[in-house]
Amino acid sequence: MHFRSVFYVLGNLLLVLAVALVVPLVAALVLDSRIPLERYEILGFFLAIATALILGMTLRTLFETGLSQLGNREGAAIVTLTWITFSLIGCLPLVVSGATSFTDAYFETMSGFTTTGASILPKVEVLPHGLMLWRCQTQWMGGMGIVVLSVAILPILGIGGYRMFKAEVPGGSTFERNAPRIKDTAKVLWIMYLAMTAIETALLMLGGMSFFDAVCHTFTTMSTGGFSTSTASLAGWPSPLVQWVVITFMFLAGANFSIYQQLISGPRRKALHNLELKTYALINAGVIAVVFGVLRWSGAVTGGVEHLLRTAAFQVVSIGTTTGFATEDFERWPDVLRLLLLLMMFVGGCTGSTGGGMKVARLIIFFKAVVAELRKTINPRAVIVVRVGERPLEREVVTNVMGFFVMYVGIYTLVTLGLAFLGLDLMSATSAAAANLGNIGPGLGTVGPAANYANVPTAGKWILILSQLLGRLELYSVMVLLLRRTWVK
Repeated sequence: MHFRSVFYVLGNLLLVLAVALVVPLVAALVLDSRIPLERYEILGFFLAIATALILGMTLRTLFETGLSQLGNREGAAIVTLTWITFSLIGCLPLVVSGATSFTDAYFETMSGFTTTGASILPKVEVLPHGLMLWRCQTQWMGGMGIVVLSVAILPILGIGGYRMFKAEVPGGSTFERNAPRIKDTAKVLWIMYLAMTAIETALLMLGGMSFFDAVCHTFTTMSTGGFSTSTASLAGWPSPLVQWVVITFMFLAGANFSIYQQLISGPRRKALHNLELKTYALINAGVIAVVFGVLRWSGAVTGGVEHLLRTAAFQVVSIGTTTGFATEDFERWPDVLRLLLLLMMFVGGCTGSTGGGMKVARLIIFFKAVVAELRKTINPRAVIVVRVGERPLEREVVTNVMGFFVMYVGIYTLVTLGLAFLGLDLMSATSAAAANLGNIGPGLGTVGPAANYANVPTAGKWILILSQLLGRLELYSVMVLLLRRTWVK
């Protein structure tokens, strides 16, 4: 491990955080001037900015060096340390303002940066505007990735940028870059991200949201994060236009952003025939149809056809893309639908999206690999190649995916057992583990959409914090740091 490179890059990333913290500080100064001074909100932002600046400049000065030795191990260490450190500094405004305790503030901030959307706040509306904006902004930054942003704007990363990009971007080893230089790929992704952010904000304002609420919800929609400025989530805006806009952009954010690049610059045929995109669309459409049918048959939700369809589509897309918004308390739905939504928590979005979960591409590869092994059982001498579309996959990619599934199931089981040991009932424990490891947010039972994670024991919150980090960085980037060989030069 080349520690000088790791800490030098981390120092640069902390300077990016310091700049980002200026935005909610300005919002606090402009919008929260009538809030009593004892809330210390503005002081909290100044302290966080000062901490990020001082620590960032200190690391830059002490460890200034070339980046020729920035490899896979360093990339994994950088992205993991970035999320841990950013959450530590980013939670200071919540702690200093007196909004919550350190554990709860760190949980909320890690949930933000990892785009999980799990909350411990009993009532969001009591927060001043600066803190509300910061919660949503952490998700927007974490959605496309702080490291991806830094690769786009910090030329110092050079050739090592691709290793960091692969370690951080959702999709891991299955993600493909279209541009020959990773810095160009990161820039294109962020330009599209910004453009879609602007478009959704305008549409939400057209639907009746204020500018502030529209910006906050756009931040958490495009990042598939799920934080809201209302405790009732999107149920606080019953406008059909608002909810259909959010459904549309949740779905778009859960698709591979490189497909949009292909649709703009070509080849368009390749984008439209993308197997992962078609599978992603079919899964969501199929589950929406089932939920719509059961809701109409059971009468669990009342209203006309459009309302039922919107309710089904919103909740399925929200859970399927790991966003976590809610317009209904699906905890009251029939058990078959609750089970279906629990299964959707494991699917997630596409590779190269802001969504979490296992990813649709991994599911495709997993099932194709299983079929290949079954065929090989029948004909042991046959040479069977696993293909996705017309593309044959290298054996190491298949091995990576199979290893990911084994680790995912193993970690999910351990987290569920840990939460159950701490006193959560079975439904709450299983869904909380799935919702945090998959970066979804609300679960079922006592952690459902009508509740939150405030009553989870302190030890359980730290278990879930680790789950959020593991899920956001796709397991490998964190788990590899547990190997002794990673740290040996």
